Amino acid sequence: MNKWTYFDALTWGRQCLAETGMDPEAPTFILMMLHNWSFTQLVSHYRQIMIDEEVQRFRWAVEQVVHHVPAQYVVGRAPFYGRDFIVNRDVLIPESETEELIEWVLATMPAEKPLRVLDLGTGSGVIGITLALERPNWQVTLSDISHPALTVAEMNQRLHGTQLTQVQSDLFADLVGPFDLIVTNPPYIDPDDPAVETSVRENTPGLALFADEHGLGIYRRIFMALDDVLVPGGHLFGETGYDQEGPIRALFNEVGGNGSLTTKHDINDQMRMIHVKH
Repeated sequence: MNKWTYFDALTWGRQCLAETGMDPEAPTFILMMLHNWSFTQLVSHYRQIMIDEEVQRFRWAVEQVVHHVPAQYVVGRAPFYGRDFIVNRDVLIPESETEELIEWVLATMPAEKPLRVLDLGTGSGVIGITLALERPNWQVTLSDISHPALTVAEMNQRLHGTQLTQVQSDLFADLVGPFDLIVTNPPYIDPDDPAVETSVRENTPGLALFADEHGLGIYRRIFMALDDVLVPGGHLFGETGYDQEGPIRALFNEVGGNGSLTTKHDINDQMRMIHVKH
């Protein structure tokens, strides 16, 4: 094998992915994550020769992406809100919409008040851990129905130095409330939605993605429980599907009990977030 520079490796990787219609920038992400480099640092290494073992590892990683494995799962890490988190196929990959949800919560809720906070359906723990790091006065609990997901959350707690309570629970069944604030990115995708990509269906946990009632079944259960799990004047923030603005308003009006619901659009002007003030 001819010796590859990092630039040669990126060129090869981009060509491989372009031919299959996959994201041609995945090789850049892979090398940055494997070395904990910024893009500028990667560029500074463009002409450096890669050792054979790294070439083999890189080629394997690109081939995984060619076969529809998300690059974040391949390297086992994903960036979120300025930090890196451990991810695997037991949890969802954090997305930019969830960062916008975090920003909405931080901008709305009082920073100094010692709130009781629940990250419901925590997955890898990115929401709850981020809120705890950004707001040290908040008492944050992480919950999920999935034991493997909570294992990932625990690894991320060790990575970021937090010691938050974790509870395995089917929604609120094993949780002790009430809470001042609940933040959630629950399953909200219709299982029959044809827009779900192959890489998502084949690699991410369906338990964290899909809900009945055209994606709103979990939200129905959440809304019905709010009187019991939120303090008077408490808040719920949640992520939703881009096409659910009308349906989720109707659902809340049907079963939401006390409170008001506000929707928020993301940077692409698609409705992706809700805020319920109880």
